[in-house]
Amino acid sequence: MTARRLQTPARAAVAGMIAACAFVLLAATAPPTAAQVAAATKTYANEHYRYTVALPDGCRHEEGPGTLDAVCAKTLDPQQSARADSAAALVMEVAAEIVPGNSGTPIGDLAKRYDAKAFRDELPQAVCGETDATRARINNVQQTLEEARVVYTADVICSEVRFLQIAERRASVRYLIGPEARYRLVARAPIEEFEKHKQAIDAFFESFRVLPIGKQNQ
Repeated sequence: MTARRLQTPARAAVAGMIAACAFVLLAATAPPTAAQVAAATKTYANEHYRYTVALPDGCRHEEGPGTLDAVCAKTLDPQQSARADSAAALVMEVAAEIVPGNSGTPIGDLAKRYDAKAFRDELPQAVCGETDATRARINNVQQTLEEARVVYTADVICSEVRFLQIAERRASVRYLIGPEARYRLVARAPIEEFEKHKQAIDAFFESFRVLPIGKQNQ
């Protein structure tokens, strides 16, 4: 009886070790989740506004004069994205505007003409749809002078709109101000969903390219 009582805890310990090893092995070999897999994308090229950008296939794509939006369900499922409410979904936006009056303007002068204050003042309406600037929290504003354009970036928190049942949203923003055109890139999602879509958001910003004049079809 004594020997059997001594063997029971020993066997339990061995069984526990085997189970732990099996769990680690399973975790290491399990396929990546949907959030970890890079989403398939489609590249859009706009010859008039001279840019290309890649957007996830699983989103609803909406084009307008100078705009291109991707409205995406949480799972990036095409059928769910077709019905998704843009106020409660992951949205990636490109807006472009030709500014011929800036042609030949040095970058330093462009930065003075459209400075950080002008950038901040535009964000509540452009990103959150708010005319009340106090309802948008703007953080991490940065200006970078590139060879061909001025680049502004910022993080924005859009306040909830209770009577419309729109939750608080978070957005990353990038403006590119060039001598021929300016571009606004926005990725916005409900604040609790933003980090879950970080891979798709980063890929969206990284994919954006401004095409040189005369190089649209190359």
